[in-house]
Amino acid sequence: MEWKPTDGRGDTPDIELERMNIVITGHVDHGKSTLVGRLLADTLSLPEGKLEAVKASCKKNGRVFEYAFLLDALDDEQKQGITIDSARIFFRSKAREYIIIDAPGHIEFLRNMLSGASRAVAAVLVIDAVEGVAENSKRHGLLLSLLGISQVLVAVNKLDAANYDERVFQRIKTEYSAYLAALNVKPAAFVPVSAREGKNITKLAPEMPWYTGKTVLELLDGFHNPDSNADSFFAMPVQDVYRFSDDNDNRRIYAGTVVSGELAAGNAVMFLPSRKESRVKHIETWNAPEKTTARTGEASGFTLTDEIYVKRGEVMIRADENAPVQVSSRCGEK
Repeated sequence: MEWKPTDGRGDTPDIELERMNIVITGHVDHGKSTLVGRLLADTLSLPEGKLEAVKASCKKNGRVFEYAFLLDALDDEQKQGITIDSARIFFRSKAREYIIIDAPGHIEFLRNMLSGASRAVAAVLVIDAVEGVAENSKRHGLLLSLLGISQVLVAVNKLDAANYDERVFQRIKTEYSAYLAALNVKPAAFVPVSAREGKNITKLAPEMPWYTGKTVLELLDGFHNPDSNADSFFAMPVQDVYRFSDDNDNRRIYAGTVVSGELAAGNAVMFLPSRKESRVKHIETWNAPEKTTARTGEASGFTLTDEIYVKRGEVMIRADENAPVQVSSRCGEK
């Protein structure tokens, strides 16, 4: 699913703004899609008539309108009420244009979440104020640390269901801050929000006078893009693994699009989250001159010195780069 930003009237503006990739993540049903839907609606970034059409459809079918419905475009998502893949949504503030990756929160789709997050330079991690820090909240924090995403905003959602109680917010902030500290992740801020009611998303909420910080939108606009992708660590979500059998060709080719950094033949690599390691034997090309390096934005294929088994959706990184935090895969899990 892919939406492009509009000027509130359905037209795409001609003004060129800086773009930033951010990922929205968190445990299932903690309100990620609702938060994204609210951002789109409150910044007039929806296609013309989209909001009214979804509201009319809900009324016709006797359903209570939810902002999450704006994103539920896949049939399986509509039937099950969960985000399966990482959707790309364009959204515009006065400061910049965003590509928001709405990543899945359900435990079965963690690999999709990792693949989506690898394209981001910043993250919003959503936690339900009533349910509190869930197991997937910890897993997602761990995966963000592994990918080296240091610009993290934690949105404690559904404060309306907790009567906007500051003590509920502070309890979650204390618990999750301690967990992230063990991963060397320091969030830019914790924000108490109600995505459903639009509180502290684009405007400060009078219901929470005890919160004197910035809104989610203001904090996002305060994040920054890396100065140059040349210094970024290498990351490539594995799109597929190809095997050939003709003419005694036994190659196993790991293919995908490089989202950051650079990789050369001979480099040691690691796959996340399985943490399997090998070394690049050859960079494969099709009807093109032989290559010795693969760079950001290039669709690439690699053979390795060891034929290891990795699944589609894992992320390949360079083992010699220290940008991702290398911590135990069981850190913080019960």
